[in-house]
Amino acid sequence: MTDAYRIEGLHYKYGDNSVIDLAQYEFQQAMTHVLVGPNGSGKTTLFNVLSLLLKPLSGEIYLLGEKVIDENRLALRRRIGYVQQRPYLFNTSVFENIAIGMKLRGVSKHLRESRTNNIIEQLGLNSLKNKRAHELSGGEMQKIALARTLVLEPEILILDEPFTYLDKAFSLILETLLLNIREHKTQTVIISTHDHMRAHLLGDHVSSIINGKLIDESTINLIHGRYLSDKQVFDTGKLLITIGHANQETSIIAVEPNEIVLSLHELDSSMRNRFQGHVTGFVAYDDRIEVSIDAGEKFHAVISDHAMKELDLEIGSKIWVSFKSSAVKLVN
Repeated sequence: MTDAYRIEGLHYKYGDNSVIDLAQYEFQQAMTHVLVGPNGSGKTTLFNVLSLLLKPLSGEIYLLGEKVIDENRLALRRRIGYVQQRPYLFNTSVFENIAIGMKLRGVSKHLRESRTNNIIEQLGLNSLKNKRAHELSGGEMQKIALARTLVLEPEILILDEPFTYLDKAFSLILETLLLNIREHKTQTVIISTHDHMRAHLLGDHVSSIINGKLIDESTINLIHGRYLSDKQVFDTGKLLITIGHANQETSIIAVEPNEIVLSLHELDSSMRNRFQGHVTGFVAYDDRIEVSIDAGEKFHAVISDHAMKELDLEIGSKIWVSFKSSAVKLVN
């Protein structure tokens, strides 16, 4: 599959603080990529670089097979739609804000009006259509910025924490739109979020940004400790987790939530990691439930609504957490 982005030796610093440090990374075309990471992890800086608004200190970016250089930067930037976490709107009407990108690109008035009305209808923004930017709330401004970008139908869509200020109803509209893009593979989408459940719902590929590096796992089950090579286990100080042979030193491991099996009794299976704990919380999301467990270390597992009913779990319920050694990924 073609790469939407290919990154080689990309570095960016603020003073002495390294924010991006990517030796090599690819974002595949026509896929939805979700980045998970805490505030200050470098997500926004990376998005500013990927959207070609910010030049890296060193390294090369290939966009849709073309190396980004000064001479083609503006032309390539027009193939990207970027919605920042705190978007800027012109102090005109909502309709004019949405249409302005097409106007700047020379789209005819008739087509601008048609496409603007279509996206307003699609996103349920009719009640805001004639408002001016200064009359909008933070969540409403986010909606208009999304509409303004989506109406341009960019080949690459970059969304920095797009759900932060949105109400539940509009969040569902945006989720549906993004799932439709993912299903039909009409665009490459790169999203950042703090919500692990949403990341796994929306993404073809979920990665974490840690110390400026992209790791091909989410941080939902990120565990610190040390690898004991003679025993082929990872010692967290509380648990010994079997990880098999590792060809590198590691101080952080990750286990994807969908790799964890929950059971009321210890399973007689090939899964070598089996720990008993108790349920500490739930998050319901459509037909899936995120279950939080304390088994010495904190684990989060994703199960179906049907499995939740079968297990009949409640806060404090005793539960077994099981996963294969092959499900353990080395992070650092």
